[in-house]
Amino acid sequence: MHLMSTSKQTVKPSSEQTELGFERLVFFTDAVMAIAITLLVIDLRLPEIPQSLAAAELPGQLNDLTPRIVSFVISFAVVGIYWSSHHRYFNYIKRYDGRLIGLNLVFLLFIVLMPFAASLLGQYSYLPVAVIVYALDVAATGFSIGAIWWYASYNHRLVDRTLDRQFIRERNAIALVIPLIFLASVPFAWLSPLASMVVWWLTPLAAMLVIRLRKKRPVKRH
Repeated sequence: MHLMSTSKQTVKPSSEQTELGFERLVFFTDAVMAIAITLLVIDLRLPEIPQSLAAAELPGQLNDLTPRIVSFVISFAVVGIYWSSHHRYFNYIKRYDGRLIGLNLVFLLFIVLMPFAASLLGQYSYLPVAVIVYALDVAATGFSIGAIWWYASYNHRLVDRTLDRQFIRERNAIALVIPLIFLASVPFAWLSPLASMVVWWLTPLAAMLVIRLRKKRPVKRH
């Protein structure tokens, strides 16, 4: 009887097991994002040019590759920003649960779609549908990482209890800047795909503006 009761006892995970699970979550995310950002460059390919024609044809081939290079640069910056944001958020997130893992997988879903969206944009940047697909993927990625932070920080669910509430609200506001701008660019794509891309370049300025506005507000102590 004693053996049976012992076998039915619930085994609670140790702090080491919890930390190991948390590290696996972060390392897995880093690995997926590293693969996604590497796959972006695969689309940058030049056709083989005979040696006798290389001097004459290479400049034209490079010029034809310009839209894909631009798409690569934008996508590299986007994935880099999201990796940096994920790294920053998980410096404050101290615990995890099943829902956080689920939200993180949704975030990675849109990250791994980025090479496809970038390839589509680079090849068909003159078509509204290609620009819209790309903008929606970036927006969805931004909303998903914002959801991770909101879920983890809401009522200090998975973050340190001493973390400043104003800081949490500031991070929530900043997390919405990129996805909202890319979402707002969708209607412009029907008018001009180039106009839609110009809107994307407003993202750094908008982020800086949001940060400055948040910093001007008085700090409330709780």
